[in-house]
Amino acid sequence: MDRSHELTEEELAAHVRGDSAPEQAARIEAAAEADPNLRAELAVMGGLKEALKASTDAPDTRAFGWKRLETEIAQTKAATPVPRVQSWRLAAAGLGVVALLQGTYIALAPAGGDTPLYRTVSEETSGFNIAIAFVPDATVAEIEALLRQNGARITDGPSAIGLYRVSFETEDARASALATFGTAPLIDLVAEN
Repeated sequence: MDRSHELTEEELAAHVRGDSAPEQAARIEAAAEADPNLRAELAVMGGLKEALKASTDAPDTRAFGWKRLETEIAQTKAATPVPRVQSWRLAAAGLGVVALLQGTYIALAPAGGDTPLYRTVSEETSGFNIAIAFVPDATVAEIEALLRQNGARITDGPSAIGLYRVSFETEDARASALATFGTAPLIDLVAEN
């Protein structure tokens, strides 16, 4: 603070604590009445009176470092642990029950006899089939028009190598389509099935 008086901070602290001599106290009070800044400083120090009373110029005799920490730990009561329900155990038990029930169902499920456990999406064919591969730039509309003209329909495919199974109603339709598909610009490969 900007001090226009000749009093030291130690003298002011002693005055606030009540430790200053009576003539010093009278001098400080007279200076405070004349100087509003000194009055404000004394008011702030008065608010810290309890802290100032506890302060001394004597060396701190408390233990430092690890010794002080050990003392504080020894004085602190150990917290009693709060019993918690471990939710992961409940979840694991529930999952185990589900796995056990599902395994039991799979093991004891009635077998369907000769019926397969899955079916493919492809249609059953009449036996009048050929396998064909279309050229890469053939459009769906062009392929559909070619198949309609020859009485054919796609019943399976494409396979892993790009072949489609095409079925016909009769053997004559199949034989006629074989000759047509062999020269068609949309078809890359024709193979008898």
